[in-house]
Amino acid sequence: MATVSTTAANPAINARIGYNPTTDFTPIINVAATPNVIAVHPSFPARDYNGFLAELKKNPGKYSFSSSGTGGIGHLQMELFKSLSGTFVTHIPYRGAGPALNDTVAGQVPIIFDNIPSALPFIKDGRLIAIVVAAPQRLAQLPTCRRSRRSAWSRSTAWRTTACSGRKNLPKDVIDKVHAAVKKTAELPEVRKRIEDTGSLLILNTPDQFAAQIKAEFEIYKQVVEKQKLKLD
Repeated sequence: MATVSTTAANPAINARIGYNPTTDFTPIINVAATPNVIAVHPSFPARDYNGFLAELKKNPGKYSFSSSGTGGIGHLQMELFKSLSGTFVTHIPYRGAGPALNDTVAGQVPIIFDNIPSALPFIKDGRLIAIVVAAPQRLAQLPTCRRSRRSAWSRSTAWRTTACSGRKNLPKDVIDKVHAAVKKTAELPEVRKRIEDTGSLLILNTPDQFAAQIKAEFEIYKQVVEKQKLKLD
C-alpha cells in the first residue's frame, strides 16, 4: 500500500532513500485521495482564507505551523502553499502527526496542515477553524470551507495508505487481476460510504494514470524542495 509520502514527498527531499518512485515499482491503482486542510487555532485573528492570507502577508515570519516532521507530506505541502502564495510561516516539526495536532488544538502552535480525517473532529467541535482545503472539489464534510484554486496545490492531495503498487516489472496479468479486485471492492456501497465518510475521494484510476500521477507529484515536490531550499538536517 503506497502513500504520497513514500512515492513523492520523502524521495524528493531525501537523496539517500535508496529507490526511485517512478521506476522501481509497478503502479496498480490509486484507490482514494485524502484531501488536506489548513486549519488554525481559534485564537488566530482570521476565520477565512482571505483574512488568513492577508494576515500572513502583513506579518511574514510571525506565525508558525506544525507538521508530522521535516520532509513529511504536511511539511512539503505547506511549503508548496508558501511558494505559491508568497507567504512565510515558520515550520515547527514534530515526531508524528498526533503530537502536531495536539499542540495546535492546545494553542501551542497557531496553524496546522493536516489530513481531513484527523482534523475533522476538532473542526466540527470548534477547536480548530478550517481555512482552506487542498482538493479539486468542495467537500461535503466542509461545505462552507474554501477549496484551493491553485492547481498544483489542489492536485497534490495526500492519498495516504490507499494506493496499491507492486514490485518492479510485475506481470501484466497480475496487475490486471489486482486492479480489478481492488476496484470491485472499493465500489461496494458499504466500502464507498466508509471511505467517503472520512472526507476521502474515490479515485480508482488505471495503472497508467496512477503512474502519471506519481511522476507528476514527485516532480512537484522536487521543485518545492529546490525552490524552498529544504534539507532534512
